[in-house]
Amino acid sequence: MIEAVIFDMDGILIDSEPVWNEARVRMAARLGKDWTHQDHEAVMGVSTKEWVEYMLKRLEPPMSAAEVQEEIGQTMVDLYHEAIPFMPAAVEAVDLVKSHFRVGLASGSIRRLIDIVTASQELSGKFEVILSADQVERGKPWPDVYLKTADLMGVNPEHCICIEDSGNGIMAGKAAGMKVIAVPDHRFPAKPEKLAEADVILDSLAQINKALLESLFT
Repeated sequence: MIEAVIFDMDGILIDSEPVWNEARVRMAARLGKDWTHQDHEAVMGVSTKEWVEYMLKRLEPPMSAAEVQEEIGQTMVDLYHEAIPFMPAAVEAVDLVKSHFRVGLASGSIRRLIDIVTASQELSGKFEVILSADQVERGKPWPDVYLKTADLMGVNPEHCICIEDSGNGIMAGKAAGMKVIAVPDHRFPAKPEKLAEADVILDSLAQINKALLESLFT
């Protein structure tokens, strides 16, 4: 029995990965450094603390952790206020799932970005629980954000489905004991061995339907 479906945000509902990458590329360039595809993959789906620590180690900026987070975060906020980059079929998928099941959101993104997205006209009121990995001890690939979301919803993690795109997110969902639907971003694909851990792999959120979700528990 499905007790809840929990969505990731970046790369699933929001086409944010190119925006995050651009913000980090700009900071790196300002510091006279390169920010590579491998660097981007390393920070996909992790908590704010973890990507800030990675950037400090990788770029060695003359900045504090708080200053790195603020610069990147403010760039993202400015861009989101211009337009929220919803993924194709994202809003429709949330609406479809919500018509049948309880819905939550568990994201590795900065809380203020999550709040901008979930307060939008398209998604306002759609999620029963909204949680950032910054609000738990460890970010993805640790299961903390999924376990805490399930706890706040009062549901059994083993009766939940999470919908993810990144390798870190897939591993977090599996570690939480949830069924995992992966909708990978082919521009930033998860490593094959991590993608293989997902219970279902889809090309698009448009492929999600009630029968598919229920089939994971039959």
